[in-house]
Amino acid sequence: MIKKSIVIGMMCVSFLGISQTQCNGLTKDNVQCKNTTKSTTELCYLHDKTYVKDDKMSQKCKGTTKKNKSCKNKTKNESGLCYRHEE
Repeated sequence: MIKKSIVIGMMCVSFLGISQTQCNGLTKDNVQCKNTTKSTTELCYLHDKTYVKDDKMSQKCKGTTKKNKSCKNKTKNESGLCYRHEE
């Protein structure tokens, strides 16, 4: 019964067009890329020349630990504090 539900769910996802496709780009050895993509160009982020990475750059947390050492967590928050020190 569970297997049937999973198969039906997978079929519904594929009919809705949400499924991923394999990248059409070629590697240095002229072999098809194995990455998957949801892009309409059917190219992964490595082969798509128009791909733009997220603008937010992560930075090291400005908080300190209980031992008065600098925190090593990374954060994208504008405050510069990680989830532990943001409170």
